[in-house]
Amino acid sequence: MVTQICEGVRRKTAKEGREVALAFPPLNYGGHPYHHIGMAGTVIMPEDVVRETIIYTLLGLWDDGFRKIILVNNHGHKWMLEAGIQEFFKRFNLPAMVSLVEWHRAVREFFYPTDRPDSMTTHFVHADEAETSVGLLLFPEMIDMSVCVDAQPKSLALKGHFDTSVDSYSRPHTWSEAEGQNAIERFGTPEGIVGYPSRGEARKAKRPIAAILEYLKLMIDETLEAFPVGKVPEPSEFTFYSKEEIEPCLREPLSEGWKSVHELKKIGIFNK
Repeated sequence: MVTQICEGVRRKTAKEGREVALAFPPLNYGGHPYHHIGMAGTVIMPEDVVRETIIYTLLGLWDDGFRKIILVNNHGHKWMLEAGIQEFFKRFNLPAMVSLVEWHRAVREFFYPTDRPDSMTTHFVHADEAETSVGLLLFPEMIDMSVCVDAQPKSLALKGHFDTSVDSYSRPHTWSEAEGQNAIERFGTPEGIVGYPSRGEARKAKRPIAAILEYLKLMIDETLEAFPVGKVPEPSEFTFYSKEEIEPCLREPLSEGWKSVHELKKIGIFNK
């Protein structure tokens, strides 16, 4: 999903003469919550693998001159990506702008059920009407509706306290804040589905996809307005490196006087 969304943004910015750079996928496989354990077709990376992959992807991109980075994520393992961003800055102390966008949550209103004919009829959960609709729009050749089944989660306790994937109910808790209140998917929903994918239609995904494309474009526009190409947050306001230390690293890679971040002395209590 996110590669197709990012490609749409690239095409739009290319037409405007300032094409964004795409670097994906930084994660071929991701982290998962505990309740995905044991599900067929699920490849689960340890949390530190996910976090460290993000950290060193950011570092490599920064050293190559990319200092304004938006990580676009599907729903899931969000806490690992946030931790990766925070640790990147703590560990390397570099002036940059890095944002995480969990794209479904960013445009959650466009997934809410309404009385529109092109609306979802259920709230976004997992492998459901919403995700199937997006798949049918972005990569229909990968969706086989002839084997589609519907399924619902098995609640064990605290039903109604935890929100679904895009927090559309504004409940007190996000889905990732706990375990034990529902049966894990291997036993509760062995189908791998939580919702009604049988209701999926490509037309239902057009508005949320258009919305996320516009939102990402807005983020890019406002970022470049604040920090044009070649500019970063003022080092004296963002890093503990002196201007003299960091300035060579901010030059175009391989240009005269440029230095790699690997030539910087390590500073800070988190840089071991």
